[in-house]
Formats: sequence, C-alpha cells, structure tokens
Amino acid sequence: MKAAQKMEYRLNKTGYLRYLSCPPEFWLEHHEPLLFARPETLEYKHRRQEGYDVEWQVKQLARFRSDEKQSIDFQRVFQTSDLLTRSDVVVTDAATGVVDIYEVKGSSKVKPEHYDDVAFQMCVAERAGAAVGKCYVITLNGDYIRRGDIDNEQLFVITDVTEEVTLRQTEVDKQIKAAFAYLQTIPVPSLADYCAENKLDCRFLQARFSDLPEYTVFDISYLKHDKRRELLQAGVVDITHVPDDFPLSPKQRSQVDAAKSRLETIDRDGIAKRICDWQYPLHFLDYETFAYAVPQFDGIKPFQQMCFQYSLHTIAAPDAEMRHSEYLSRGGDAPPRLLAEHLRQAMTDGIGTVFVWFEGFEKARNSEMAEMFPDLADFFNEVNEKTCDLMKIFADNLYIHPDFKGKTSIKKVLPVLVPELSYTELGIGDGMSATIKWFHAATRKSLTDEERQTIFNDLHEYCKLDTIAMVEIYNVLRRL
Repeated sequence: MKAAQKMEYRLNKTGYLRYLSCPPEFWLEHHEPLLFARPETLEYKHRRQEGYDVEWQVKQLARFRSDEKQSIDFQRVFQTSDLLTRSDVVVTDAATGVVDIYEVKGSSKVKPEHYDDVAFQMCVAERAGAAVGKCYVITLNGDYIRRGDIDNEQLFVITDVTEEVTLRQTEVDKQIKAAFAYLQTIPVPSLADYCAENKLDCRFLQARFSDLPEYTVFDISYLKHDKRRELLQAGVVDITHVPDDFPLSPKQRSQVDAAKSRLETIDRDGIAKRICDWQYPLHFLDYETFAYAVPQFDGIKPFQQMCFQYSLHTIAAPDAEMRHSEYLSRGGDAPPRLLAEHLRQAMTDGIGTVFVWFEGFEKARNSEMAEMFPDLADFFNEVNEKTCDLMKIFADNLYIHPDFKGKTSIKKVLPVLVPELSYTELGIGDGMSATIKWFHAATRKSLTDEERQTIFNDLHEYCKLDTIAMVEIYNVLRRL
C-alpha cells in the first residue's frame, strides 16, 4: 500500500499578508508552527466575536439578497494548486458569470493593508478561472449614531477599490513568487532587522533570542528606528551599554543615565510649582469604557469609547477625610447618560482640580458626553477646564526612576512609588479585561447571577484601585 502523498502547500491570504508585514514570522509559522503559535487570549476571542457580529450585520444588507439577477455566496473559497483565499461576500451576475468581491473590515476606514488583502483575492480568483468585475471594502460608518434598532444600511460604508487592486496585480504576482522562494531559505536572525510594527513582539525574534537583557534599547522612549538600528548593528542591546556620546534627546539621555546609575532623579522645585496650582476640592477620576464595532446602545457610534464605569476619590480640603463615589452600569439602555448624571451629582460640592492619568483619554470622553447630553455640557466642559494630568509629572521628566523603564503608565509608576498597592491580586487587573468582562456580564444571558456578580465585584475593585493609586502617588509627590 503506498504512503499517502503529502499535500502541497497552498499560500493563503493570511500567510500572504503576514509575509508582507514580517517575512521571518511567515517563515516561522510554516516551518516551526509550535514556536509560532500563541494561546487564544480573552482579547483575541472577543475580537473574533466582534468580527462575526459585523459579518452578520453585513449579511442583512439589501444588496446581498439573491434573486434572478444575482447569486450571493458568503465565505466563498477560490483556490488553485498553490493558492487559497476565502472572500467574505461574492456576488455573481447571473447573466455574465462575472463576480464582484466584497471584503468586510472591522474598521472605520480603508487602510493600506486592505488593498493588499483584496488584491490577493482578485489574483487567486482570476487564477482559479473566475472573471472578476468589481472589488469593494466594507467598513463601519464612523458618523452613524444608533437610535433604536440597528440601521444596517447606514451602519456601513462600501468603497470601490477596483482600480487600486487592479493596479497591484503585477506586484501581487511578484510577492507571491517571493513568498514561496523565502520559504526555501533559512532566515538569519538579526535584531537589527526587526520589523517596525512588532519590534521585540516578533515571534521569530523571540524564538531566536530568548536570552535578551531585561531592559533593552527597544525600551528607549520615542527612539527613531534608524538610531535603534544603529545601536543594534553596533552590538548594543542592553540599555546600559549605550555609549555616553551617542546622540539622544535630553529625555532619552535622562532615561539611559538613570538605567546606568540605578538612581532616581527628582526635580522637587518643578513638582512644587505644579502642586501650587492645584486647588481644593481635589478629585481623582478614572473611567472604564467599552468600544465595539457595532454600537450596542443608543446614542453610540461604531468604536466609540462608551463610559460604563467611573471611580472618584475626593479630598474636599486639606486634612479632610477622603470620600469615594462610583458608578457601574449593569448594562441598561443608557449607560453613559446614567453615569454622567451620577458623576455630576458626586461633584456638586465644587470642582477644584480633577486629577486623571493621561488626560487625552478622559478629556475626550468628557467632550463626547458634553456633545451627547447638551444639558450636561457646562458641567463636562468645567471638568475638562480643571483637569490635571498626574502622568505629566513623569512624562515631563520631573521624576525619573530606572524601574519606570522610560514608561509613564500608572502600572509602571505605582509599583515603584507605592509597592504595597498592586493590580496582580485583583480578579481583573487590566483595562482590556475590564472592558470585555463587563460586556459579558452586561449582555450574556448564559452567565449565572453568581458569575455576573463576581465580574461586577471585580470591576468595582479594579476601577477603585485606579483612583486610589492616583491619590497615593499624589501623596508621594506632596511629601517631596
């Protein structure tokens, strides 16, 4: 009996796009799939479900109804002996047999890589014998606001990309040949050849350089790629090995010097000047938000960061006892409206200074709620006017510590300044998990009441720690 013949490798769309973005990862996935594989994270599963939800809404569009003039195929496969692709929607003209290809993307605009995606589909479809007419990319309409049931016809924007993907066909042919040829090589691992998108998150580099220093030149804040590659080509990987005469910005040099000396640098006068501008009552505010391609609640746009929770610690006067206010939506019809009203009530005693961590995010949410609720616009505008970003103390290099590693997120600063507080013991310890688990608790009927309550309890503790953390960091700065 003859041994079963090994199936020939077919280059699919995912592999083609991976080759374009990072050839070594493409090679690793093919030759060493176990090293390439990663466990399915909570975020990955959430994004996959989000994609399914978008596709379901697309299927409801009027143009995708089969009749005597056209037939509709969802997830149609085109393949040859060496190529394979699956198209989200294919519309076939009953009279001519010409097919139109539609690619569905969970984004609010057509991106450069989307053209490569559809160009590959066109190439494979034509090689498989199909006559391709038009090509389209379907994206979410960022201006659409949900009012009642989803209006599918308004939810999406359909962009004709036929001209662009047709012009790319010669390049697609070239890249397909190059991808197959690359699989026959053995890539030489080189940190200096890292891809700008993934940096050290590249699975090929992780597999080949498993003993890198804990603190590397990849951690130097805002270092341009050409300078980083110059260091890597010179064999400098550890941040403490960066030459003293290597050209860096003042902030970057301060970070490198701190890493070398292992000493903190504190500009007490600079911090004191900022403290003098802070006025009571002091509010420490943090939002948790949920963003989804298909808006889940009235008044929300696709991908809008909808506030579903806030935590607020308030110190009304010097030496006054701190009080805590909070709101957590259980998934009602109007989470942002109820949250907004609750927050205004919590601040009725006055707004002195509102501390946040990374003001761009909180201010944007305040501006959105001011637009959504005109009767609360004055309140949210005042909150924005009196907002102070605690992160800027560290971003402006008034406080430098080697263990910050050039980062200024609260999860980097807190363990250094207030080590007794930690996110590691919490049931929910990061913003992405908070977002996804809230969505599950608020919308999934399959959860038991006990499971749902556990998530809500974990969310209370997580968001509360965010604002307690700011209070304790503020206290550290005052003591300076």
